[in-house]
Amino acid sequence: MKTFTAREFSRSSAVVFAACDRDGEARVLHRDGRAYRVLPDAPPARFITSVPDFAARRRKLFPEPLSKAQTKMLDQMLRGE
Repeated sequence: MKTFTAREFSRSSAVVFAACDRDGEARVLHRDGRAYRVLPDAPPARFITSVPDFAARRRKLFPEPLSKAQTKMLDQMLRGE
């Protein structure tokens, strides 16, 4: 664990965070003797690696395009007419 002063933390926090990532934690000392530990949060449990095939879903729900009459009726329903 690397130790930094409060001034170092204030002026170059990126260096403190990099040491925290590398070593698992960092220590910041204040002039009056107080000490703080900086710990990284746990990484997210799950990353999104793929998305569903929305185009395939749309083709399954609507195999053929809507007619002009159906489109007009849908527009009216959406407008609340």
